[in-house]
Amino acid sequence: AAVFAEERYSARLAENNAAGALVLTVRATDADWGQNARVRYRLSEGRVRGAPLSSYVSVRAETG
Repeated sequence: AAVFAEERYSARLAENNAAGALVLTVRATDADWGQNARVRYRLSEGRVRGAPLSSYVSVRAETG
């Protein structure tokens, strides 16, 4: 299984950040070999004030 570099990640954001601003970087590794060691990232969909979380933030699947 993939293992994250940190047990827990958190970030504080200034209000009204510019679109595309970096918020947080996470890192995970997998001890498998080749394709099986590939790690992809995604957010679990949730809602913020009735809007999908994905309308506020996004994740680069390949880099976290």
